[in-house]
Amino acid sequence: MAPLVVDPGRVVPGGPGGAAPDDGRGPERGCGVRREPRPLTARQEAVLAVIKVWLAERGHGPTVREIGEQVGLSSTSSVAHQLGRLEARGLIARTGRDWSTCVLVEEQPARRPGLRSRGPGAGADGYGRRPAP
Repeated sequence: MAPLVVDPGRVVPGGPGGAAPDDGRGPERGCGVRREPRPLTARQEAVLAVIKVWLAERGHGPTVREIGEQVGLSSTSSVAHQLGRLEARGLIARTGRDWSTCVLVEEQPARRPGLRSRGPGAGADGYGRRPAP
């Protein structure tokens, strides 16, 4: 039996490093809340702006230290954290292992819900329906 870890006000099964039991309220049951993505922080915008200018002027991405100098961050770890957040949001991507290989990701045009494509491969009638055999 797993030890009980006492949290102020409640008892939680499991131990250090163990996962808490599923209480059945997570998104896997369809109860998740869909939220709008948060806007970029001022620091994330500054890092993104440095990358855009650097790519336009030099044709390759800046190093973590170069980004830190431009943005005013002395810790390479904090710069790497901001780059990781931008990569997780899909705004930048790395073509190699280092952050200096980052490139900007083209923004996909926003699709309006409920509209179907009438482009190539959209089906025989242009609405995704195929004719019955």
